[in-house]
Amino acid sequence: MASQGETAKEFGAKIGQMMVHGFSLLSVSLANQVGLFDVLASQKGPKTSQEIADAGDFKERYVRELLGALVMSRIVELDSTPSGDTFFLPEHRRAFLVQESQLNDAVLLSGMVAGLGGEPFRIVKECFKKDGPRGVPYASYKGMDFLDKVTSKFIKNHLIPDVICSYPELKSKLDDGASVLDVGCGYGTSTTTLATAFPKSTFLGFDILEESIKGAEAKAQGMTNVTFEVRDASKMPPDWTAKFDVVLMHDAFHDQARPDRTLGALPRVMTEGAIFLMIEPSSHTKMADNRDKLPGMEILYTISTLHCMPVSLYFEDGLGLGACWGRERAVEMLQEAGFEVIAATDNGGGRGQHFCCRKR
Repeated sequence: MASQGETAKEFGAKIGQMMVHGFSLLSVSLANQVGLFDVLASQKGPKTSQEIADAGDFKERYVRELLGALVMSRIVELDSTPSGDTFFLPEHRRAFLVQESQLNDAVLLSGMVAGLGGEPFRIVKECFKKDGPRGVPYASYKGMDFLDKVTSKFIKNHLIPDVICSYPELKSKLDDGASVLDVGCGYGTSTTTLATAFPKSTFLGFDILEESIKGAEAKAQGMTNVTFEVRDASKMPPDWTAKFDVVLMHDAFHDQARPDRTLGALPRVMTEGAIFLMIEPSSHTKMADNRDKLPGMEILYTISTLHCMPVSLYFEDGLGLGACWGRERAVEMLQEAGFEVIAATDNGGGRGQHFCCRKR
């Protein structure tokens, strides 16, 4: 076993470091979300906490205390002199911390630490009890739009060149003008991105959350080939039979209460030879494979424990598939639902995996 040879002292030190990094992550996320890193990145040379506060229109006392946390974490540099303290964010660190950057995925995702705390954390604790609640309602998760920012970067930079363009048949359908269904579209980033790139196609996105659809409709203002609606994925209307040439699910399948029923319902609404593209987090079905082959999976298991699994189990007959259900099980479920799996492979851009399928 991996723990052989490990001493109690070594393990205690490991737990201590995890605790330190956890608290540091909260301060990093807070500094990103309030815009403190952007202010620091705009400064020329070291500045006092008052100068930084004035530049960002912040209260100085809050800035000074948060700077203290960031200095202790060795994120921000401190120059302490008899005349006072000044602070500076080295240039090589800035792209990983500011709000608009191609390199800030980690700091954006760190917002989940705070986002999953509070009410969701409290309810999940109760869910562990045999007589506790089944799961957590979506409504308990507030301020989770930062997750959309992380997925948006993948969608805008990699979905079309690294995924769509890998399948000539799929791209041809979209180029020529397809009827496309985006299941669990969230804030509509995937829907609007594809609708912009493929103007001959028409897109319908739906999500179970009204808040998400409002955000999606705001993104689609002025677009004529996109519509959105609030809908349960397991309850697609009868008049959708043989309606869609392409169906997309991006990071939505594992959150479904009954993903098996969603899969079972899709063939009916798809035209003959239609393509189904499902994008999911990278994982294997066996826990040991995730431990040994995919670094950083502790993040996905934790997110799944606090969000993905509980929102599914909240419903009376929810399966609680979880984000780590794995490629192997995914292929089995797709085949059982009547799909031909053309490919099951990693996405470009180093984020997630996808399954390109054809209706048999």
